[in-house]
This record gives sequence, C-alpha cells and structure tokens, in this order.
Amino acid sequence: MSNPNKTSMKIRLLFLITALCACTFSTAQKTTDPLTKFRHHEVSISYGLLPISDWSNIAGEFIFPVASFGLIQKRDNHYYGAINLNYTYRFNPRFSLGITGGITGNKGTWSSFYDKDLSNKDNRLYLFFLPTVKYNWFTRKNFALYSSVGLGAYFLRNQLKDETYHKTRFAYQVNGLGIEYGKRFAFFCEFGVGYSGSILIGERFRF
Repeated sequence: MSNPNKTSMKIRLLFLITALCACTFSTAQKTTDPLTKFRHHEVSISYGLLPISDWSNIAGEFIFPVASFGLIQKRDNHYYGAINLNYTYRFNPRFSLGITGGITGNKGTWSSFYDKDLSNKDNRLYLFFLPTVKYNWFTRKNFALYSSVGLGAYFLRNQLKDETYHKTRFAYQVNGLGIEYGKRFAFFCEFGVGYSGSILIGERFRF
C-alpha cells in the first residue's frame, strides 16, 4: 500500500516542475519576441525623376545648340523618369543588402539649325539591375535616415534614325540621403545620382 505522504510529495514536485517549465517557456518567449517581430524582408516600389540617362538629352537640348552655334541640337525631347522595384534583406536594423531592378527611357530628335532636312530620331530604353547596399545611420521609432549604393549593369535598346542598337554597360545609383517614415508600411524619399533617378519617391513593405 502506498504512502500518502510520498504521493503528496510527488504531486507537489510535479506541480513545481510544471511551474518551472511554464516560467522558463514564458521567459524564453519574451526573450525571442523582439527577434520574431523584426521583419527581415522588404520590398519597395518607387518613381525616380531625372535619372542619369536623361542628362544627355538635357545637354542636347540646352548645351549643344549653344556650344555648336546651332550646328547640333536636340528637340522634341520626352523624359519618362524611372520605375524601380527593389527587394532587400535586412540583417539588422542598420545594415541591408538587396537587388534593384528598373526601367527608364527618353526620346528626341537630332537636328541642325542650318539644315532643316536633318531629322534623326533617337529613342532609348534602359533596363537595369543593381545589387544594392543600404545603411541606416540615424534611426528612431518609425523614422530613419540612410544612404545606399547600387552597382550593376544596364541593357540599352537605342533606335537611332533607321537603325536599332543594343548595348550593355556599367550602371550605378548612389543615394547620399534617404528619408523614411513608417513601420511595416513606410514612405520614403531619396536624393542621389544614377539610373534610378536624382529624386526618388516611393513606398516599401516589410514582412
């Protein structure tokens, strides 16, 4: 026949072990919560004004006519800006690594002030891919200031007069200042130079 005291002690010990396990689990859960709440993945879309690919058109429109005394000029220019898509993996709240893909283009007509019959269309379409590094150098709740650098390549389809040319060249995007506001959904504005644009405005989502 079993001893009631021993049985009672076993029950108490079982309750004690259960309580300790529950406390340990609760503490571990509280410890890991900040890590599980940190969202490592990020996607964004943005529109960029005045990518570097537009500057040749601007030079042709304003600088070449003056420098060549009207011998070379570019007219009927259209600038589309750049559409950018980005995926980023955030290693921690400050350092991120990702890939940016985008498309931009412009078109115009080369002509001469002295030859009215000279009219060569110049239509350009750029597709670019940029592995990108981003560093948040100032962070507060729902607010961050950062810089980023992207280095990669662009693929150009250029229709010049009646010919079509294809080129692959080095591409880049350097953003000296980025301003971000938000948490899981965030709005941002970036200032830099490159194929994504000189001024970028967009939205990003973290998951």
